[in-house]
Amino acid sequence: MPLSPRNCWSWYPNTKFVIDSRIRSWRDQLPLMELYNVNCDTCVTNWDALLASDTLTGDELLQYFLWTNQSSCQLSHDFGGIMMSNPSGLAGQKAVCIDKKIAPQPGKCLVYSFGINNEWSFDENMARYGCEVFAFDPSMGLDKHDHIPGNVHFYNWGLGDRDEHDYRFNWTIRSLSSIYETLSPLHGYKIIDYLKIDIEYSEWITLPNIIASGMLSKIRQMGMEIHLDGQDSLEQHREWAKLLRSIEKMGMIRFDSEYNPWFVGNFTQFSLMGSLGYEIAWYNSHLLHVTT
Repeated sequence: MPLSPRNCWSWYPNTKFVIDSRIRSWRDQLPLMELYNVNCDTCVTNWDALLASDTLTGDELLQYFLWTNQSSCQLSHDFGGIMMSNPSGLAGQKAVCIDKKIAPQPGKCLVYSFGINNEWSFDENMARYGCEVFAFDPSMGLDKHDHIPGNVHFYNWGLGDRDEHDYRFNWTIRSLSSIYETLSPLHGYKIIDYLKIDIEYSEWITLPNIIASGMLSKIRQMGMEIHLDGQDSLEQHREWAKLLRSIEKMGMIRFDSEYNPWFVGNFTQFSLMGSLGYEIAWYNSHLLHVTT
């Protein structure tokens, strides 16, 4: 059954693995180094013109998703992740900029983490770093609790573009602004130093609400895994790219992007093989620390 990200109103944890089993044979037939033949630190930077072009190609579109802009952060650390094989490497890690101008401040920092799937390495690492972490996932069958080890508070809520109950899975779905308001008596109306989003396609539904609600102004750094759909059109992928570009034009500075080598497939609508997942991280240029 084709998967439609536009119909994913909350986090469906098995989606990635369903697709991965479908494309594993393609991935095994293709050497990883042949997936991309472009150095995205030196590729075109006029992204607005490129994404608006009538002649936009799939190759150029994937260049935008993979573009790293690593020079914007001099010291970036990966937090969390699990070791994978074929190829060997970490999956699910989130890049955090440790530059003095933007780094989470131990003992003061606040982290929201959406999409756990019983894999707590990011949350535990951020707690060890010195942050208070609020973790969210409706799919794990767990009630609200404090996760041990670490200063991690768990809630069984999913992230969406509105407050609603998903009767198919008996999940509580809430918008970011609603969650923030509910938890403000616990952490105050402080900046979210790091927002992690890994919610299996629902990022495309949630992100417009984060923008419209004004919550982007309360986020200092954000790490998000984005998911592409091999069966969707070039125009749909263009719209997703423009959505990401919109937050960059609002002051979110991209400092890291890594493609997922375990989530590779064929874009059937524009005849291209490539990664269907990217870990992208930004920091908010309007929320730099005041230094003396």
